[in-house]
Amino acid sequence: MVINSKTLTSTSDIYTENYIKIGDHGAIFNNRTSALVGFDGTIDWACFPDFDSDPIFDSILDSKKGGYFLFRPRGESKINQYYEEFTNILITEFIQNDKIVLRLTDFLPTSDCSTLNFPEIHRFVEVLSGINVEIYFKPSFHFGKEVPKIIENKNGFLFQGENSSVGLSSNFKLLSGSGIVYNDNLFLGAGTYQWLVISTDINYIHKVEEYKSYQRLEETRIYWKNWTNKITYHGLWHKYLLRSALVLKGMFYEPTGLMVAAPTSSLPESIGGERNWDYRYTWVRDTTYVIEAMSMIGLKDEASKFLYGLMNMIHRDHRLRTIYPLNETGELSEKILDYSGYMNSGPVRIGNEAVDQLQVDQYGSIINAIYHFELSGGIVTLQLWDFIVEILDTLKKIWKYPDSSIWEFRSVPRHYVYSKLMSWAAFHFAGLIGKKLSYSADYEDWAKIENEIKEDILANGFNSELNSFVQSYGSDEIDASLLRLPLLNFLEPTDPRVLSTIRAVETRLMNSSYLFKRYLEDDGLKGDDNGFLLLTFWYIEDLIKMGSIGKAKDILESILSMSNHLMLFSEEMDLKTNDMLGNFPQAISHLGVVRTITLLNNEFKKSGNAGILKYA
Repeated sequence: MVINSKTLTSTSDIYTENYIKIGDHGAIFNNRTSALVGFDGTIDWACFPDFDSDPIFDSILDSKKGGYFLFRPRGESKINQYYEEFTNILITEFIQNDKIVLRLTDFLPTSDCSTLNFPEIHRFVEVLSGINVEIYFKPSFHFGKEVPKIIENKNGFLFQGENSSVGLSSNFKLLSGSGIVYNDNLFLGAGTYQWLVISTDINYIHKVEEYKSYQRLEETRIYWKNWTNKITYHGLWHKYLLRSALVLKGMFYEPTGLMVAAPTSSLPESIGGERNWDYRYTWVRDTTYVIEAMSMIGLKDEASKFLYGLMNMIHRDHRLRTIYPLNETGELSEKILDYSGYMNSGPVRIGNEAVDQLQVDQYGSIINAIYHFELSGGIVTLQLWDFIVEILDTLKKIWKYPDSSIWEFRSVPRHYVYSKLMSWAAFHFAGLIGKKLSYSADYEDWAKIENEIKEDILANGFNSELNSFVQSYGSDEIDASLLRLPLLNFLEPTDPRVLSTIRAVETRLMNSSYLFKRYLEDDGLKGDDNGFLLLTFWYIEDLIKMGSIGKAKDILESILSMSNHLMLFSEEMDLKTNDMLGNFPQAISHLGVVRTITLLNNEFKKSGNAGILKYA
């Protein structure tokens, strides 16, 4: 049984240089946006009304300038933080003298109606033993550039900016200062039960009771529990898969069906480094993982809406881009903010200039996604088939081009083996789809190009001296994208060239905890690369393909034990400390959890060994 390494800690253990550790956070969602809630109950990241809107809380990116909402007991506490079962409702308990003295319940109102939006955070405060608390509420306006006007009435406080507003409805006695309201020593008697509601884009502060928080809580609870009932998976490591599924569902943007890669921006991949990117957008490359993982556990509605929503976005732009905003008004241009960054890891970026890179592999990613979508029972309409044909018409011309590929190098384009491999996969899987559905196409021409690409890869992408495929043509560098070789059926998993390549990746890029660097070469960015979690999940899939089921199980359990106290994963892990790094929570990591758990469970079912393993 996998047991997470930490469920209780003290307030003094949470902060490093005035920042809550990335892994010491939970996340709450409502299918439009998200908020991070630190282990001590501090909300230090929240964008409203949408994932890609400016944040109202952002102290995770600058502890001095950023906004936050802190509510906690004075003095030292032990803390227990957990989700209400089958939901994204987060509970934080503070323990003093072995008794729970304060309980916070945080949620974003959620509804089945995709057009209904509550741009609010609701926080329920329960005092179980008389305590003194400290409360600080400081919203951010345009990343600290604007100091809002504070308007107080009997119902709370309205923070009024030039073009936006944030309200705090509360019955607690609070004081106001420059851009902040607070009470640093407020006594609350046992049996105190109060709601706090943060609302955005309002003109007036209403009574906290008028927000009907109890009703919203019950609606939100019903929404998440009804949704989890759709999940068809009931096998091993169920609690990890279920939490990953809930996180992934929360990262869908309901109005368009697209999904953010993460709800945060610029959390560093290494402390003090500059690999700090804005992930609040949809990556075309992630399409395969989203659709296949969701389909694996019975969530075909999400898979369908995502795929067809993405197709509509591509049609609207009349071209395939690397990254897409969540809706037509989304902004992708990259800007550097005057923020210090998490633990002084600047620059802090909003937007992502990778949008304009040529990444040839993404064309194959879409076709691969549609293949697995159809395989799982998804409907491939003639319109979607025409979309496939259009993609291949473009790929015929550009598969020979150098590009920036999967790691989005901001350097001179090269002939990356991964991009060629995904180009081969595009023609290969498109042929399988079309013939199965009896759709018309020039299959003979596709087969010819498919063979041409394969011959090109074998001739130029394999280094006989290294006895391995390499990162790019003419290179002697190995990169971890080669872990995908066994998973695409390019060659048999037992082919000596595949086996020797996997051994080379293990030797050069894997550490003793089965964490992988993406590559070793200097990419021109300051700071070390760390363990990219998706790669470990690819490696586990490789082991399953190669029949090493016992080893795959051991590594999966080792990685699951590295998740935080809420079973959440970031993008990366520090290779020395195993601390979480990068944007959080990370969709691609949780998609890896869903895929590998499902695939490994299927193997145990086939062999009849599932019954001898404990459910985790």
